[in-house]
Amino acid sequence: MKIITGATLIDGTGSPPLVDSAVLVNENGRFEAVGHRQQVSVPPNVEEIDATGMTLLPGLIDCHDHLSSFTYDLMGRWGFAEPQSLRYLRIAKVMEDTLLTGYTTIRDCGWLDVGFKLAVEQGLIAGPRLLVATSPLSPTHGMSDRSSSSGHHQPPSPDPNLPLGIADGVDQVRAKVREVVRVGADLVKVFQTGWGRPHHGSKDVAFNRAELRALINEAHIHGKKVASHAIGGAGLRMSIEEGVDTIEHGSYLDEDPDLIKMMADQGAFLVPTLTVFVFHREMG
Repeated sequence: MKIITGATLIDGTGSPPLVDSAVLVNENGRFEAVGHRQQVSVPPNVEEIDATGMTLLPGLIDCHDHLSSFTYDLMGRWGFAEPQSLRYLRIAKVMEDTLLTGYTTIRDCGWLDVGFKLAVEQGLIAGPRLLVATSPLSPTHGMSDRSSSSGHHQPPSPDPNLPLGIADGVDQVRAKVREVVRVGADLVKVFQTGWGRPHHGSKDVAFNRAELRALINEAHIHGKKVASHAIGGAGLRMSIEEGVDTIEHGSYLDEDPDLIKMMADQGAFLVPTLTVFVFHREMG
């Protein structure tokens, strides 16, 4: 067992910060007792970690990340920059760094193989708890259909273990949902609008209504929630009307205020990804 003493504790409940706290942690990493240092009984032979002058708080949760997307240069984005083995090791380092910055749970919304989640669970690598979408889904011409103007096609992820996330028509959409569930997806990610592409913009629709309805239905049959990349326009409205569980980005929600009420009534959540837009602004 261990006890962490002396820190200012923020417990996440809304209670005032507790100065000079003590947190007793058992062999399984669970909290046995939390309180003021003088109120927590300390068993014999407990390792003490002096955190005086520090702040102790629950682990942070990032609800939208892409741990395998760590470069915006062209060679890296198209998977030409390095061997796959080096890329895997780099992802493991990103995961460790993410944990050390205080994030203990990550919802990865695309292109991370479930093996990284299993490696953390089995203690092979250090990293946060993971919820993975594996391959995001779109129709031909959508965000998962990456091609250059010269006609060169390249999957959004160079990882050969991930399914290709392209499906057209209701039958293909249902089959593709089953495929990502088969490889271990914890959630189903759909690109229902584009984003920053000349031929598929932020308000352009991806799947038609029948396809999207089938995707959501099939995901829910398998007990998976649906996260919809939906920036604005008809694709955003269709995502909410058809019952997705979360809207990712949702930048133009303010243009249709009724959609916000509809989301609240349905219990859908917005994941605004605010730092993404700060990053894009800084990149120019």
